[in-house]
Amino acid sequence: MRIALAGPMPARLARALEGLVARGHVVVAGTSAQPCDVVLGSRPLAAAWRAVQGHARALVLQLDADAHGRWSPFDHWAFAMSGAWGLVAEHEVPVFLARVAEHDHERLALWAAESGDGPPELRPDTQLLERACERAIARRVAGPGRSALFVDRDGTLIFERHHLSDPEGVELLPGVAEALRVVRAAGHPVVVVSNQAGVGRGWFDESRVHAVMARMRQLLRAEGVELDAVRFCPHAPEAACDCRKPGTRMLREAADDLRLSLVASAVVGDKWLDVDAGHAARAAGVLVRTGHGREEEGAVRAEGARPADLVCDDLPAAVRWFLAQQD
Repeated sequence: MRIALAGPMPARLARALEGLVARGHVVVAGTSAQPCDVVLGSRPLAAAWRAVQGHARALVLQLDADAHGRWSPFDHWAFAMSGAWGLVAEHEVPVFLARVAEHDHERLALWAAESGDGPPELRPDTQLLERACERAIARRVAGPGRSALFVDRDGTLIFERHHLSDPEGVELLPGVAEALRVVRAAGHPVVVVSNQAGVGRGWFDESRVHAVMARMRQLLRAEGVELDAVRFCPHAPEAACDCRKPGTRMLREAADDLRLSLVASAVVGDKWLDVDAGHAARAAGVLVRTGHGREEEGAVRAEGARPADLVCDDLPAAVRWFLAQQD
């Protein structure tokens, strides 16, 4: 995401923003008309004006009950008309539920009980702010039921490096950026869904995953591509979680955040577990021959296993097929 700031940042919002930057999102100049995706701030009117300048699609504001009580009629108008989302502290929830119209309650997000210490990219507030921004953007740009392209990371978007934990090792596969540009230009969100078992096995921590994801975001941004969301599972296979592919939790959560239709979407990856995750979520499943794909294609599968909807050479070929299905 490209993030613009409107006015001084409250301390908690500033700390969460620090985490977004560590995750690969970018802050654009707050006083210019430089284009942005979302505006952060605490005063609706100022944030709405910055959004107009930068053609932002959404506003996310930290709300304080005392300050809210002093809003002008123009602030209330700007908050309502912009579809802004508000981040509120737990102890102030009853106040805002009483003050905000019931149909706008969805636009209130709850800060984590503790803002959290440690690396900024791992703080609970960072996760909450990222998802609030994604949800705010999605609810301003389109109605529900969009078809999306869910893509694996290693071996599908970037060259396979065994359990990659060094951002310097990130290299986009040929044709990936151009293919993703075409998908997004056609109005389809792109969501990265990745298993990162190295975290669960103790080989590296989650901050390294975020560093690699941030580098990938930067390389794609340089090619004109903004990812709509990134999700990863940090658990080892033996954890038997529901987020590790072929589990569907990552897909379902992203679909809820971004208002996606899984039935109309596709999951693309270089392993059968990517295909199986897509099918388990009622989406299409596509196997690409990059990364581990050729080896997977020749592997013996369990009796009765559902075949891929498509087996193709690479992501650009998968994108051409995906877009053809949308006609």
